Amino acid sequence: MVIMGHGLGAVRQMRLDAYAERFAAAGWSVLVFDYRHLGASDGYPRQLLDIGKQRADWHAALAFVRTLPEADVDRIALWGSSFGGGHVVQVASEDSRIAAVVAQCPFTDGPASLRSRLRTGPLSAIALTVAGVFDTVGSWFGAKPILLPMAGTSWMPAFVASPDALAGASALLPAGTRLSRRTSALLKRLPSVRARVSTNIELTEIDGGEEPATVVGRDSIWGVLRGAAGEFDAANALAARLALHLPLYRPGRALARFSTPTLLCVCDNDAAAPAKTTKRHARGLAHVHVQNYPCDHFDIYVGEHFERAVRDQLYFLATQFDYTARTTQ
Repeated sequence: MVIMGHGLGAVRQMRLDAYAERFAAAGWSVLVFDYRHLGASDGYPRQLLDIGKQRADWHAALAFVRTLPEADVDRIALWGSSFGGGHVVQVASEDSRIAAVVAQCPFTDGPASLRSRLRTGPLSAIALTVAGVFDTVGSWFGAKPILLPMAGTSWMPAFVASPDALAGASALLPAGTRLSRRTSALLKRLPSVRARVSTNIELTEIDGGEEPATVVGRDSIWGVLRGAAGEFDAANALAARLALHLPLYRPGRALARFSTPTLLCVCDNDAAAPAKTTKRHARGLAHVHVQNYPCDHFDIYVGEHFERAVRDQLYFLATQFDYTARTTQ
């Protein structure tokens, strides 16, 4: 059994389903979930990322799987990507019954990610932090969250900001995903930004009709998205208060506190989760296996890097569980 969780503000439909399908085709049982406050899960306010609560969601998923009659409680693996990759490392240090861990482009070190963020856009990083302070203070008085983009260009106050971040993140959404009218109208006035958004994303025409309600909550100029058939809602937005907590989160340190076999799939050109720091956390640890990929943070989800990563991950799990996966033949 493999439990899968996504990264910073992402929902299952952002290519996590592609991994789950490949694992299932290889004979694995897979549980995929959205974190509270995001996607199909409950939780208010929407688009809130609380690090402690997300780790609790992993523990809740583990507890649920262990109640299933068909589950072998001694053969459960955790699979996390990006921010979820950091979570699975931390959770493995808290639960010795986990049999294996796969962490893809894992966020392992808040200070390292902060330094990288400052290099890609120092002014926008400062704006992000200031907004985080105001959002935190506002939360004490019950104010609605200040929403800032999950991914954006270097000049946007985004949590992940680089010239390729907006294109990379939007490419994870399925073809036919539609932007809300407010964001669509903005992008029509900013063709240079529209050019950075994946062609998977379609703009919504302003026809005067009523826009369907979404589980995301209020609209945001950063992007509220709906699946082509209305099967999911997502947003390129997170509550700004997270900016004060990200630099303090260092799950990579937990690698030295457990001995569970762990595969780290590291993107060499990763600006969001710097590869050099992740490798330093893994250095000298016999239970940690590192695979390198010559790509950036979002490239590993698609194309040839996705294919190679899936093969490596299935082979690793097959080796740990003494199981011959169909895709490794």
